[in-house]
Amino acid sequence: MSPPALLLKAARAVCDHCRRPVSVCYCAHLPVLETRTRVLVLQHPREQHMAIGTARMAHLSLPNSVLRVGLDFSTDAVVASELAAASASYVLFPGAQALDVRQLPRGAPVTLVVLDGTWSQAGKLLRLNPALAALPRVAFTPARPSDYRIRRQPAEFCVSTIEALAEVLGVLEPDRGPFERLLDPFRAMVARQEWFQTEIESGRHRDFRSRRAQRPARPSLAARLVADWPNLVCVQGEANGWPVHAPVRHDSETVQFVACRPATGEVYQQLVAPRHLAPSTASHIGVPAERLLAGATIDEWHRSWQAFVRPDDVLVQWGVFHVRLAAAEGLPLPVKRVELRAEIVRSLGHRVGTLEACTQRFGASETPLGVEGRGGRRLAALVGLLRVLCAQQ
Repeated sequence: MSPPALLLKAARAVCDHCRRPVSVCYCAHLPVLETRTRVLVLQHPREQHMAIGTARMAHLSLPNSVLRVGLDFSTDAVVASELAAASASYVLFPGAQALDVRQLPRGAPVTLVVLDGTWSQAGKLLRLNPALAALPRVAFTPARPSDYRIRRQPAEFCVSTIEALAEVLGVLEPDRGPFERLLDPFRAMVARQEWFQTEIESGRHRDFRSRRAQRPARPSLAARLVADWPNLVCVQGEANGWPVHAPVRHDSETVQFVACRPATGEVYQQLVAPRHLAPSTASHIGVPAERLLAGATIDEWHRSWQAFVRPDDVLVQWGVFHVRLAAAEGLPLPVKRVELRAEIVRSLGHRVGTLEACTQRFGASETPLGVEGRGGRRLAALVGLLRVLCAQQ
């Protein structure tokens, strides 16, 4: 294959193949990997302008792939044609009802829909496109932490789009591997960016490092929590999730949402009536089925929450699933949030396990709140852990 042509843009040579400046072009590392799996990458418009994004990189390496950019794909003829032509389509997106990718059929090719963007952007694409949200979901557990060292990941289990595809295609296409080669341009890009960050001694880089060195150190986690103490609101939610192998499976939905404002002791608790109660939900979350079925409507839940929450509140959460699920269901949530598990991992430099394990590690005790069920126990543990962390300041 001949080298990609070059364009001159704003007096800077740019490769028209990877669309990166020639100094960081990764085209020499691009493999060509044939797949039986059809890959449909749907990219959030903001991610399109991310210079170190990986969706286009993956698309250029996979001939049997399509890359589309947008928010609402309901009128996108290309996307509609791709999904209509597929015998089976799946969305690569985690969730309580997501199948493990190892469970997908091997007898016929499938179409894999991949949402490219930050976690919030990918979730928005799913919410804005009911046809995509209606597709069955698949997920996987990364075999190793992400090598995306030049871009901050929201949690340890997060990986880039191209890393996710390398792992998933390695499972779906065991006879066509190794798909580790898909990561060659990704690793080259990361290494090149790191080289620029550490080795280039131009005045521009020296000035940048000088300015960065002059910045005040970021306050500790404890200091930030203490500063926000009057506005901190711990939240916990419990979902009605159907088993993966259930003959009929319904979307996850919030059935219990609880919160506590530690500074004042105010407690919020709301049961939300499920549309289709899963057989094990009541026993799993420790709330009788009859109480769940008699819970509030979605509108009642939203109104009661709005009466409790304040615009300047700062949500404190352990994990992201229950908050994302509530947001997807339209619950108005404060913008400022603290994902406590990720913050502790970042401070300690290693994993901390479950909320209960972390509470025990820090010597915290549950703060009795009078909230029933598993949601109440986890909220009590979260408040207790928060108090201990704040006491370290």
